[in-house]
Amino acid sequence: MPFDLTLPDWIGIFGSLVIAAAYFAVSNGRMEATKPAFQGLNLIGAILVLVSLYSRPNPGAILIELLWACIAVIALLRFVLGRKR
Repeated sequence: MPFDLTLPDWIGIFGSLVIAAAYFAVSNGRMEATKPAFQGLNLIGAILVLVSLYSRPNPGAILIELLWACIAVIALLRFVLGRKR
């Protein structure tokens, strides 16, 4: 039963790996947290996890992914608008 994963499950797993890879890259000096690539990866990962949560809702997980996505969108907008902090 543990390997009875659906397509949305795999999408969520991939999204989690994208978020973890971005964090790993920043933690090891391969990417800067202030650059749009980091925030873009976080946004993509959060969206992918949210897609998976649509088929198997979990309120706590949905909340953290929505917050994660909002933080990434705000950071990307600041970068685009030239208001980096």
